Amino acid sequence: MTRRPTKYDPNLPKNLTYRKERNSYFWRNPTTGKEIPLGKIARRDAISQAIEANHYIEQNYSPVLLLEKLKGSHEYTMETWLERYDTIFKRRNLAENTYKVRKGQIAIIKEKMGKMILSKVTTRHVADFLEFWVAQDKKTMAATMRSVLSDVFREAIVEGHLEHNPVTPTRSAKPVVKRERLELEQYIAIREAAAAFPAWFGLAMDLALVTGQRREDVALIRFDHVVDGRLRISQGKTGAMLSLPLNLELKAVNLKLGTVIDRCRLASTTNFMISAGFRKNRPDGSLNPDSLTKKFVAARKASGMTFEESPPTFHEIRSLAGRLYEKEKGKEFAMKLLGHKSEKMTNKYLDSRGKEYVML
Repeated sequence: MTRRPTKYDPNLPKNLTYRKERNSYFWRNPTTGKEIPLGKIARRDAISQAIEANHYIEQNYSPVLLLEKLKGSHEYTMETWLERYDTIFKRRNLAENTYKVRKGQIAIIKEKMGKMILSKVTTRHVADFLEFWVAQDKKTMAATMRSVLSDVFREAIVEGHLEHNPVTPTRSAKPVVKRERLELEQYIAIREAAAAFPAWFGLAMDLALVTGQRREDVALIRFDHVVDGRLRISQGKTGAMLSLPLNLELKAVNLKLGTVIDRCRLASTTNFMISAGFRKNRPDGSLNPDSLTKKFVAARKASGMTFEESPPTFHEIRSLAGRLYEKEKGKEFAMKLLGHKSEKMTNKYLDSRGKEYVML
């Protein structure tokens, strides 16, 4: 048990302590309980800094009184508002993984800003919050957290707790795209290298390309999803429901959906089109999506091709499919195939990221 100080200086401001053994002043943050060393500075300077810090805390982290709670007239803290926001977000009926990610983002905001009064959060507070990632050159994370914060405050405006969104004036960090797009020639080379791997992997590449679906959805496609000459797909991330005709053809690689499925029937011993068979950890014969990623990396290396710092992954097959179908069937078809509700997201997938010739 920590020994209590033998002498207390009543002339110091609250939260300020002088430790004789260290010959230094310390200020305790009342919201976190953590002590911040002020160093060996003059008593006058320590008192001045402590008073300034205490005033800031009182202005921005005021506790909610019990009587105010009973009257329903209290102001929300960020922590209590985030609990309300969590309920609002759940009502959007998004995919489980999407909610799981957002829950983690909410936890980060709560940790950094939870004690602040909602109505007193300023653009400066938001900028300081985002600077944590900008300083580490994590621009994608900074942009993501800015978007989440903006949504949090937008909902507060809708319910009448705020008039302005403090996030709006801040600039969104522009993420630097690091992962390369997969080009058709590269796909063909990797597909040829995949011939040395288990049959299910090469078929997974073909099925992903001809359907344009995410690896998680490709791994879950079953033979009983084929109904009345069509393959039915329910996307796990967005909930989009697609019905693809078996005569769907991607001419650039001479692939027909029906033919790919027939080849899957010959290779799979389970009800899943892409399967490594029945195993202890996969008694139903399903395949972990990570297996597709790992095999793709191995086949990419086996192809002998060289890439920059961030080579394409299995997921890039989806973007390649979108770009190829756009050329053959138009952007609207590609948008429907990818399951996107907005043209903005489709354009993101169709962007070749500068890997194309300028036609003169």
